[in-house]
Amino acid sequence: MTPTPAQLSDLWLAPHRPLFLAAGCWAFLAVLWWQWGAGLGLAPPSLGTPTLWHVHEMVFGFGAASMAAYFLTAVTSWTGRPALTGPGLQALVALWVAARAAMLGADSLPLPVLIAPGLGYFALLAGVLARDIAAARVWGKLGFPAAVAALGLVDVLFIIAARQGWALFDTVALVRAGVMFFAIKVAVIAGGMIPAFTGNWLRQVGAMVPPPRENRLANRLGLATLFAALALTLAGAEVTSGLALIIAGLVQGWRLSGWRMRAALRNPLLAMMQLTFLWLVIGLILVGVARLLPGLWPEADAVHALTMGAMSGMVMSVAARAAARREGGALIAGRLLPLAFAVLWSAAWVRVASPLFADSYAALVAAAATIWCAAWALFLVAFVPRIFGPVLRPVFSGARAAPVSIQPPAGP
Repeated sequence: MTPTPAQLSDLWLAPHRPLFLAAGCWAFLAVLWWQWGAGLGLAPPSLGTPTLWHVHEMVFGFGAASMAAYFLTAVTSWTGRPALTGPGLQALVALWVAARAAMLGADSLPLPVLIAPGLGYFALLAGVLARDIAAARVWGKLGFPAAVAALGLVDVLFIIAARQGWALFDTVALVRAGVMFFAIKVAVIAGGMIPAFTGNWLRQVGAMVPPPRENRLANRLGLATLFAALALTLAGAEVTSGLALIIAGLVQGWRLSGWRMRAALRNPLLAMMQLTFLWLVIGLILVGVARLLPGLWPEADAVHALTMGAMSGMVMSVAARAAARREGGALIAGRLLPLAFAVLWSAAWVRVASPLFADSYAALVAAAATIWCAAWALFLVAFVPRIFGPVLRPVFSGARAAPVSIQPPAGP
């Protein structure tokens, strides 16, 4: 059934709707074209090389759309200001679409034409966030628009380095910086959501389980070790950055150990988030090991634990909360969203494990791409019906349950 004009206008009532839709569509289409475009008679996409195009579009295309979907939704709870809607939201999405269209001709368009729409996208997003944060005087949140601006700068440098072979900035270092940006984002955002949402759900169902443990020391160490790993990575310190990544992964695992994963696995939406965070732990350790022992596990393969597992898993698990049904204040995942996540989880494992099977490496990479596309197709089938109608708030959480205390068992 074709949506009516009134239904189509619903798309612009909240930023998460068009931006998660864009992220899901591009996750499917970009990998489809990159992996099978030649077989379909299409010229392979390239930014210097097809691999660099693929990396760019997953980090600065898919990743940037999903990042905006979350930040523009969360900023309303940080500031109490209305969400970006209507023409402003349409302008942001138009810039993102223009950037993707420009990347279709990444090897032939003039460099300023190639850079301009993406630069405009990141600048507008950072400006909207900074405006709302400054208006509400919640200065502690200014790090988020600053991070968006920094990612926009990395995007520009990456395109120039890939197109011009610019020796001043190495594409490998810039890719690593982009991946670390999203690893830090998962650690901060999912690391705040998971214990809060898990504790709320445990209260809702009256589970006789202690609330998730908020480990302030692990939180601080987790952030410090991630930034140290980023700094050492940009400095080109292969050994020490690898060690820092392993330590960061262990600290994130320490955080995760207190979040009642065993109980949370009974709730599909919480299971998605907790398992996504597990990918962060695995990915940081695996990339660190790959950097220390490149002959054991190539970093180009290991990094998919962070991109396909942690980053993409977070996108899907957060978007799934926006697409979930609401019954009595609780979020209900349904069947398709957990299935889509399970398929995505499988794609990540196949891709990360592919170096173990040297004779079947190319076939496994293609299989991982196929499974990835199937996951995002399932997600879109579940998500699209939820972009119509009134916006239900809060977008990412259900009703807050009243706190309960767990009494020790009575004595004999």
